[in-house]
Amino acid sequence: MDNIEQHIFETERILICNAGSGSLELQEWEESTKLNMNIVEGEPKQLFDHFKKYIDETLPYQIILHRVVHVGKVDRNPKLVDEDCLNLIRHWSPLAPLHNEIALRLIEYGIRECPHAKHFIFSDSTLFNTIPDCARHYALPEGLSEKWPIMRYGFHGLAHQSQWNQLQKQKKYERVITIHLGGGSSLAAWKGGIVIDTTMGFTPSDGLPMTTRSGSIDPNIVLHLLEREEHTPESLSRLFNHSSGLAGISGTSGDYRDLKKSESGSASVGLEIYSYALTKAIGAFVGVMGGVDAIVFGGGLGEHQPDIRADSLCQLSKLGISICEKKNRSAQGICALHQKHSQTEIWLIPSDECLEMLGQYKRYSKETV
Repeated sequence: MDNIEQHIFETERILICNAGSGSLELQEWEESTKLNMNIVEGEPKQLFDHFKKYIDETLPYQIILHRVVHVGKVDRNPKLVDEDCLNLIRHWSPLAPLHNEIALRLIEYGIRECPHAKHFIFSDSTLFNTIPDCARHYALPEGLSEKWPIMRYGFHGLAHQSQWNQLQKQKKYERVITIHLGGGSSLAAWKGGIVIDTTMGFTPSDGLPMTTRSGSIDPNIVLHLLEREEHTPESLSRLFNHSSGLAGISGTSGDYRDLKKSESGSASVGLEIYSYALTKAIGAFVGVMGGVDAIVFGGGLGEHQPDIRADSLCQLSKLGISICEKKNRSAQGICALHQKHSQTEIWLIPSDECLEMLGQYKRYSKETV
């Protein structure tokens, strides 16, 4: 990718909105200058109120870019927002309730307040269109999978692409694992410059256990709970998306920082489960690719919690993966974390989803002039 920050269309004022499951990042650009960056954490209502206040105070914009987690399979980014696009977001919202609903509210408010601006969405799944059928499809009857459609879509695509792009500026690698750890967490396996597998699947609740999401579970657990307790599809969605993960295991908080400070046994168990699942996922992707040349950590937890990085790799030294404790403890920004003798290089690379959206929008604009 060329230098995005040095090539922005001179007449456009752009607002970039990155709504996560518990956070909202806003970046404001004009000409070649980033005017402002604003990050807030909170519940959906707090995020919406913050966006409303921010946009009311900073109008007007010519372009507004939004990250949307689940809109099914999209061939490429970005997609111009129209009524069909809004209906697509609504259609997939039940499968990404922590993300799509807040994103839809932000988009609709932006359209109402900036009717003359062009609004675009960026799918978080487009990166994973390269995944081969053997990794994409579930072992379900073919007609059922095609009807709905059920497949591994993958998520955090903008974050993984951002990590990959920045890694290429450091060194070229054949086999890479990018790791995004935050409120939601996922891994992507890269081989020959394309993604061949990822841990999230049909929804962003699959894969690793997360702050409030269960991660992968036996499907018969769902049937068991439907039979033994008075659950509905809606209550099970709340259970697996809002009340599970680290929050469910600990019984107190899904925040990794809180659990590290806690002396409770359940908090300790939650951290062990999280670390174990991460190690297991890394090991699985090493096997799939026949080795790994570089492992890249990013995301809020991946960037700021050295214990997570160390704990997830400590069992993998026999595979030639050795992290340097001193480098790991002092790591900031883009930096290498591996020991000199490590066969696999280990990197910390903070992801920038907003900058990735801006770069993709710039390429789209060049092609459609």
